Amino acid sequence: MILTNGDSSAEILEKGAYVKSLSMGGQDILKLSEDGEQTHGGMAMLLPFANRVRHARYVWEGTEYSLPKNNGEHSIHGLTRNLQWKLEKERENIGKCSVKLSTPEYPAELLISITFLLEKASFTTSIEAENNGRKPAPFMAGMHPYFRFEERWSIESMQNLLRLNYESEYFPDGSMTPVNPTSLNSKCGIAFDNTYLTNSTPILNTGKGKIEVQTANMPYLVIYNGKYSGGTSVAAEPMSAAPDAFNNGIGLVSIPPGDKFHCSAKFRLF
Repeated sequence: MILTNGDSSAEILEKGAYVKSLSMGGQDILKLSEDGEQTHGGMAMLLPFANRVRHARYVWEGTEYSLPKNNGEHSIHGLTRNLQWKLEKERENIGKCSVKLSTPEYPAELLISITFLLEKASFTTSIEAENNGRKPAPFMAGMHPYFRFEERWSIESMQNLLRLNYESEYFPDGSMTPVNPTSLNSKCGIAFDNTYLTNSTPILNTGKGKIEVQTANMPYLVIYNGKYSGGTSVAAEPMSAAPDAFNNGIGLVSIPPGDKFHCSAKFRLF
């Protein structure tokens, strides 16, 4: 599915509802995946959990569930990336997709829908998860956009910024440390793979423009500029909860049977 609005365009694939490419105002916004892996470029949709679940297992309402081990001993980035989504183009610049998640690895049946809205200088992704099962559903959402930059990048306009402390390389211990937002940039030479909590709106300076990340019900942000960023991009990943939320409960939402959860992220270029 290709959305267009003037000289802006977005390509969304049926597999995983994956945003393969995005351009706004004639400018390529996302780094393309060089190996076809969704989490190595473009913008992957991470549902019903983002980041890692420790040891690929979790306990929910007294029952233990096992997940695919696709990151060493852990499970990473959800259960819907390999599913075929139903895509519907409503207008030239608006598309919707949906998928049913029903698997023994998860305690409820979810109907997940995503609406993509492409405006001339912004791209909005809105997620709705409806619990059609009989048990409460643990849920978190994440997006994994790799934003292209020129020479250097920096994060601006983040206030009251807290970095989640990790008890090991990937898993938060529940504590947080205040950090100076000006420390989030390419000039410091740090390899980032960190999660932050903020109540303000992040702005990514890409060296050739700025991208404002406006979110609803997604207060966590992962900054990643490691191996798969290719030295030409930085991932600024909105998330509704913390890594390993299925075990530590940090930010995790429980959707009652028959109820829904909504979240969204709007990326505005200026």
